Amino acid sequence: MARLAETPSALRAGPPDATGGSDLIALEAMLEATRGLLWITSASDAVVLATELVTALGGTTVAPDTGASDAIPVDLSCGNGYPLLPDAPRASQARRLLERYLPGFMRDAQRAVELAERTARLADDASIDPLTGLANKRFLGRALGRLKPEDTVIMIDLDHFKDVNDTLGHAEGDRVLRILGLTLASTLRATDHAGRYGGEEFVVIIADLSAEAFLTRLQLEWVAARPYPITFSAGLALAAPDPTQALEAADRAMYRAKQAGRDQWQWANEGDYR
Repeated sequence: MARLAETPSALRAGPPDATGGSDLIALEAMLEATRGLLWITSASDAVVLATELVTALGGTTVAPDTGASDAIPVDLSCGNGYPLLPDAPRASQARRLLERYLPGFMRDAQRAVELAERTARLADDASIDPLTGLANKRFLGRALGRLKPEDTVIMIDLDHFKDVNDTLGHAEGDRVLRILGLTLASTLRATDHAGRYGGEEFVVIIADLSAEAFLTRLQLEWVAARPYPITFSAGLALAAPDPTQALEAADRAMYRAKQAGRDQWQWANEGDYR
């Protein structure tokens, strides 16, 4: 996080001056650390600020299992990993400052972590399809807007999916979609993206020219995982020459695969980019 990389001047100042002004320096350090809480995105960010504050107030940090019985019982970890306690010699200036200022800061830090995690959850909810756990159409739109020339867009559609809903019910249809979502997620690489475009249509963005190898793996995994003998058809389109037309080109290629008998995939041709 960029904000944490810039250690405030008060935190760089080292232990407070024991001869005078220690509370003023401590308050300045507290203010800078508390401002830093406005920029955190995770509990680990808050831990960094807390440990920097302990250092600025003249203390050190120890793990409870080290046997440091004099450590101050204020956990700096914010629930992120093992507990971490501040420490300073008893009757020292650093001890007094830590005991006076640190508990209040940690209450603020815990609240900041809760708010950051809530914001992260809301962001996830806004970009994830609740049925399949994959990206939703909104997130896919952003990913499609960042296509590189070497990317490949794949449109996937389940064959005769309407028959599942009509004969087995929508609950079973939803189960089929969930299983396909899990299968897609387990087949992807870290550099690839997949999402539900709508209904039984899914879009995959492959970050290189290995799209056919991906579909071969997906087909094998899908045959092993599917609850019914449902196949899929797919269309593939290179992002080049026109990334803005790649999705529509893949869609047209997918429909040709349907018309050719389903359970197959086809590449987009030059006429599909229009």
